[in-house]
Amino acid sequence: MFQFEIRKKKRFKADMAPLIDVVFLLLIFFMLTFALPGQGMNLDLPNKSSTVVSDQSQLIVRIDNFGIITVNDEVIALGVLIDKLRDEFDQRSDKSVSIETANKTAYDLFVSVIDKARQAGANEFSLIM
Repeated sequence: MFQFEIRKKKRFKADMAPLIDVVFLLLIFFMLTFALPGQGMNLDLPNKSSTVVSDQSQLIVRIDNFGIITVNDEVIALGVLIDKLRDEFDQRSDKSVSIETANKTAYDLFVSVIDKARQAGANEFSLIM
């Protein structure tokens, strides 16, 4: 008769090193993303009634989807924008500009308006989107 060799099966051992790496990565992730009390910044947001400012005191530059620029509801070409803003700043002590853009305003037009306003003497900007 034949004799069969009985082979001993190697017992499966799971390698623990990758598991430990994953556990440490998860631990670091949760430590970095866990918010502790007192860690944030306290903000006192104004109420809607306390921020009433008339439109005459604000200089509002609007850019619509078609690239039409208006300064306080007066249509202005981009080339004339510096002169118009300088005239407005001569009459005002506040050198701030609020820029209101439509959703699909071209980025280069938006940057051009900010550059022209800065050249005209604006030192504060508010963005309305």
